[in-house]
Amino acid sequence: MFLIDLIVFFLILGIVVMVHEFGHFIAAKKSGVLVEEFGVGFPPKIWKKKIGETEYFIGAIPFGGMVKIYGMDNENDKEDDSRAYDSKNVWQKLLICSSGIIMNVLFAAFLFYILIISSGFNFKQSSAFSDYNFPFGEQHNYPLISNIQENTPAYNSEIEVGDYIISINGESVSNYNQFKSIVSDNKGNEIVLETGTGKLVPITPRVEYSSEEGPLGVSLGEIIVVNYSSLPDKILVGFLHSYNILDYSFSALGKIFSYAFKNNSPEVIADSMAGPVGIFAITKVTLTQGFYQIINLIAILSVSIGITNLLPIPVMDGAKLIFIVLQSINKNIFTKRLEGKIEYFGFLFLIVLAFLIIIKDFFQFKDIILK
Repeated sequence: MFLIDLIVFFLILGIVVMVHEFGHFIAAKKSGVLVEEFGVGFPPKIWKKKIGETEYFIGAIPFGGMVKIYGMDNENDKEDDSRAYDSKNVWQKLLICSSGIIMNVLFAAFLFYILIISSGFNFKQSSAFSDYNFPFGEQHNYPLISNIQENTPAYNSEIEVGDYIISINGESVSNYNQFKSIVSDNKGNEIVLETGTGKLVPITPRVEYSSEEGPLGVSLGEIIVVNYSSLPDKILVGFLHSYNILDYSFSALGKIFSYAFKNNSPEVIADSMAGPVGIFAITKVTLTQGFYQIINLIAILSVSIGITNLLPIPVMDGAKLIFIVLQSINKNIFTKRLEGKIEYFGFLFLIVLAFLIIIKDFFQFKDIILK
């Protein structure tokens, strides 16, 4: 089972990274730039074939793919060579460097079209931020049953982990505080919980209970249900939902960094980051949830890689975009040599960071990984 999980993980990650690199490949070709190599995986090469002017290959390291664009190596200026990246204008360079991010978003939008249309133009997202609102779609928040303790009223009822409650005794509920208040007011009296699937569950909250369990014996989270009901929403649903996920991701990052700085807790930032090991753990859990969630994971990873590459970190596409603009302002100061040095130290930083994240992820997710 572990081997199957690992193969699927490599396949998922490889698809998402390949989509990103294919974006750079297409943009370079359309801009008249020579693409020297385009590969699935990383060298050493186990298969290669030159078609036209580009060598296509399959690499032995299955972590995605790579594209080698002529004149993009920061070693020598090739402005006089019309096939080189250096010879292109600012807008063409910006397009080539941003096209990987654009392709990731387009790919995610395509997958979201399939997922959301197949689910009746509804989407469910567990939420860690009760005050967050998606920019597009009609949003409803509901309390989510995240855990059930043994030998409690909930344990002996038909309620299940993953159910979300839309009403109690016919009264709509929109958050777990409201849920707790209604349950507390009805201790010893039977109430009827209505779940999002339409299931009606009669249950009687206890009068006496431990503080760890509560009247029903459940732990609560919160789930967001987004309905794309209008005609424009349905037509643009893939792109609108991609934007929703981007907005949610940036909002989550902002809240995490804000909390960390206010409370002097940098470990919160570290815990929220995930590298290949963390993604493998997430993939392993997702494989038990069915095909729908696997496709959703691929779409979210595609958006995540787009966001990550947009960050102004040396070696990432975001830093390249900034440097293109700076070079257009003053090429004598922001030289290719300077860019090369910055990217070199940025690469070393990312290697160290990746190593630390891998170690952190292993201890954080070891119970899932070794299960």
